[in-house]
Amino acid sequence: MSLAPLRTFADTPRIAEFIDAAARLIAQQGYDRTSVRDIARAINLSSGTMFYHFKTKDDLLEAVISKGINDGVAHLTEAYRSAKGGALHRFLALITAHLGLIHGELRHVHRVWIREWDRLSPDARLRLRPQAEQYRALLDNLLLALTADGHLKTDPATARHLLLPALNWTTAWADLPDEASRASLGEQICAAILNQPVAAFHALLRAEADGS
Repeated sequence: MSLAPLRTFADTPRIAEFIDAAARLIAQQGYDRTSVRDIARAINLSSGTMFYHFKTKDDLLEAVISKGINDGVAHLTEAYRSAKGGALHRFLALITAHLGLIHGELRHVHRVWIREWDRLSPDARLRLRPQAEQYRALLDNLLLALTADGHLKTDPATARHLLLPALNWTTAWADLPDEASRASLGEQICAAILNQPVAAFHALLRAEADGS
């Protein structure tokens, strides 16, 4: 099956304003309860102006999720590449960055991606899935490295299937208003995946940093 071509949306301040307003309202109210009129009213525009840029509400949803994926993958990839140390340090950096995305300044965009993905049309999912798979591939490679180093004792694919939903749904139970709280929970999640107490995970990080 061939992939549908990736749809592009003009990168202008006005388009960014539409996408941000749509993301905030859909995150608060859900896709079905959010109308184009609601979104246009939030930024003092007419619905007609909105439809000049996006033919349908579905197109606007695709633009929101596309932004979430593109910004998210870029942010997570940078966190992974910037981590100083081996697989354990990269793991902690990636998990903490993931928490930062879904609890930070752009949390509304990423919550729409998580919660409304199934509302996209089949063609839109085909267009966006390769982008979304970039992060899964990054995480898969990291979990394989943790397995090779003897830190991860379970099947890496199973660990990833458990880990991603667990991270995404921290929005339902965790209050993480700042970097310190996200870093703390990141350490706890990494330790849990590796079946270690947090203190033991800290010791592993120190040993990795020391090269032992």
